[in-house]
Amino acid sequence: MRKLLLLLAALAPLLLPLPAAAQDGWHHQVRLGWGDMLFETLAYHAAYGADGTRLSDFCYTGHFFAEYDYRFTPVVSVGFQADIEGIYFTETPCDALRKPVGDPFRGHNQFLTLLPQVRFTYFDKGLVELYSGVGLGVLLAFDNRRRVEAAPALGLTLLGVGVGNEHWGGTVELGGLNALLHANQVYMLGSRLISVGVHYRW
Repeated sequence: MRKLLLLLAALAPLLLPLPAAAQDGWHHQVRLGWGDMLFETLAYHAAYGADGTRLSDFCYTGHFFAEYDYRFTPVVSVGFQADIEGIYFTETPCDALRKPVGDPFRGHNQFLTLLPQVRFTYFDKGLVELYSGVGLGVLLAFDNRRRVEAAPALGLTLLGVGVGNEHWGGTVELGGLNALLHANQVYMLGSRLISVGVHYRW
């Protein structure tokens, strides 16, 4: 018992600041950002569909996202992120010889991903912080033919770097956004590998 009291007395200077530290700094954060569309450019490109339709003239918006986070401790934050991207293309009906037989149709798909998430900050020295995170939610895919589909979604932040002052700052993240129903229905796999953002904290 005496040894335990001595140990607690020795550790007290280290333990006592912890509750206060959890109250210092920011509690709320909003962030806006954009992520790359490398996966989309590789997966969705000019080709002929199974029915002979030619898909061409692809355009991609990349990922635009907004999020809110609440910091419970200097290490753990929880929040919610919404990510949306658009893919635009032309569909041209073709015959068996791949000659156009109908009018082209300009199609577009939108992928809306909704992710509750948790973030872990393992380095924070005022102006610079390092963190990782994970989010699990749902992707809603819809197009201008009024089709809607849903799929489970997983967002990973392998490494995030934040730089800024007390309120304003920016981030760069390496990670991946994934959503699929099965092997033949993959919406995203390792999408948004790199993203940048700006945040405000209070």
